[in-house]
Amino acid sequence: MGGYLEEEYVTYYVKAGEIAFRVKDYVRRYVKPGMKLVDIANSVESLIRDLGGEPAFPLNISINYVAAHRTALADDPEVIPEDSVVKVDIGVHVNGYIADTAITLVFNDKYLEMAEVNKEALYRALRSLKPGMRFSDLGGIIEGIVRRRRFKVIKNLTGHSLGRYLIHAGEVVPNYRDPLALGRFRVGRAYAIEPFVTNGKGYVREVRTEIQIYALKSHDISAKELSNDEALLISYIKERFRTLPFCERWLVSVISDLGRLRRLLESLSSKGFLFKYPVLVEAGKGFVTQFEETVLLTTEGVLVTTNPEIKP
Repeated sequence: MGGYLEEEYVTYYVKAGEIAFRVKDYVRRYVKPGMKLVDIANSVESLIRDLGGEPAFPLNISINYVAAHRTALADDPEVIPEDSVVKVDIGVHVNGYIADTAITLVFNDKYLEMAEVNKEALYRALRSLKPGMRFSDLGGIIEGIVRRRRFKVIKNLTGHSLGRYLIHAGEVVPNYRDPLALGRFRVGRAYAIEPFVTNGKGYVREVRTEIQIYALKSHDISAKELSNDEALLISYIKERFRTLPFCERWLVSVISDLGRLRRLLESLSSKGFLFKYPVLVEAGKGFVTQFEETVLLTTEGVLVTTNPEIKP
């Protein structure tokens, strides 16, 4: 990418990162035990829009042994428990260019060390990152720090490349030294680096009965295959979210009856038009922490777009 195009995409990535950084600060101050997940999600997503961005995916609020893909349902009664460990994963995009970042809020001192180890591993890895570095070498830095403190990285959750309107753009960045991960960090690419740390078994499993996040799977959709309501919903999803993940909370303005909306989402999924993101839980029900930042590799160096305090 050269000249004007490069400047343009860098500007969008930087703007998205600046918004995400401000939103993280808000989350640290705002989220407390006893608060409803749906109120947190709606408030944080509204702030993203107020600051000039759009949510790149529904706010993830994953508690204790839940690792990822938990967002608030439209009528969600759950609250942040006392003595909990809460991962808040934030996505922001500006014109499709994404900032993906996460923090862990620890309301139980027993898990403070695990969170600090997680953050240290991420920050030290980011300060070592440079163009041409192997993904596996970065993962080795993360894993080494975590294992020395007798915790485990979650091996089947990884960092990933980012693309325009794409949360997962094809490249996988492991959080351990994986000899099969042959990729390298390349100039002109953005990556989300996100170690998950646990005191459990070190891997997650899917809860297929808990689906709260979806994404459009097929763009080649024939109206003949859809009911009127399905066609209305798909048209809105394509126009509003493109290939980015979404949730039912973002669709109640189109279909206000929650029961009907959920049936439509299930029908569209069963017909192969929507991809489901099952809730992910630690296999041994160990508690999980997560920290994440987005990096952009430019001709001038490595930029941590979501945290200006980190200088690789």
